[in-house]
Amino acid sequence: MRMPTLARPAADRAPIGRTVSPHFLDSSWFLVLQALALLAMTVTVATRTWQDHLWLGLALTGAAAAAWAPELSRRRVRLWWFAYVAGIFVYTLLRSVADDAGMPVQTMYVIDVDRILFFGQDPVVWLQRNLFSPAAVSWLDVFAVQVHWSFFIAPHVAAVLIFLWRRDLFPRYAVVVVGTMYAGLLLFFVVPTSPPWLAAQAGDIPQVFRIMDFVGGRVDAGTYRSFYASLGEPNSVAAMPSIHMAVTVAMYLWARDHYPKLAWPLFAYSVLMGLSLVYLAEHYAFDLLMGAAIAFACHLVTRRLVPARIP
Repeated sequence: MRMPTLARPAADRAPIGRTVSPHFLDSSWFLVLQALALLAMTVTVATRTWQDHLWLGLALTGAAAAAWAPELSRRRVRLWWFAYVAGIFVYTLLRSVADDAGMPVQTMYVIDVDRILFFGQDPVVWLQRNLFSPAAVSWLDVFAVQVHWSFFIAPHVAAVLIFLWRRDLFPRYAVVVVGTMYAGLLLFFVVPTSPPWLAAQAGDIPQVFRIMDFVGGRVDAGTYRSFYASLGEPNSVAAMPSIHMAVTVAMYLWARDHYPKLAWPLFAYSVLMGLSLVYLAEHYAFDLLMGAAIAFACHLVTRRLVPARIP
């Protein structure tokens, strides 16, 4: 006589379609795995590894997406860290190839607009003629470079502090910062534009200097070249709009909505950033105006699409 087959208890049966234990997804080990995926992308940008091996950047993006995919069903706020870090990483990859899209590099239109705005004067030329001497690096040169390079730190420090203290507001911050970068990226592909220092080398404007080279060479030439090559290259014509200005203004707009006491300091920081970028011959005034404009546009879209508080 055939004995009837006894069904195994439900607890002993492997659930169909579930390959990862929910206990593991909630464990500290899984959080470490996710953090390492984001850290790997960050390190490759800082060390320039992705520039020598573009495939590595794509592979890291895929691996990080796989590590963070389970978060989609859980809708935890920490998922926005993936959006923030991976979004900036992919932006960096795309920015590096924006000048290879086949569009001609533009130079004169930004010069012409600046001259119209400043009644025939080139503001970059005027500032350097009155304030800069190639024979000696001044405190102003060092200060302007420090303001410029603070861009690579300040938005990310702000992201960490917002996540720690006001986690419910972190999604809106992540979206406005990353969205602003991508809005500028679109223009990098469509209108690659020479910055003032590069236009001066071609003789399109009177001689101006890339002051950052003077200051960086004075501090440590080797470290400066390596660090700048990681973050500033390989696309020298991704100048319009100014992402430095755009993200700085986006930070100010976020603070104006959620932390008004920080709005004025961030507004002052935005002004200092703009003056420094022009003085250093990194950007024209028109680049700054366009950067501020896309920040305002992204801010308005973010306010409409992203709730101020996510449970």
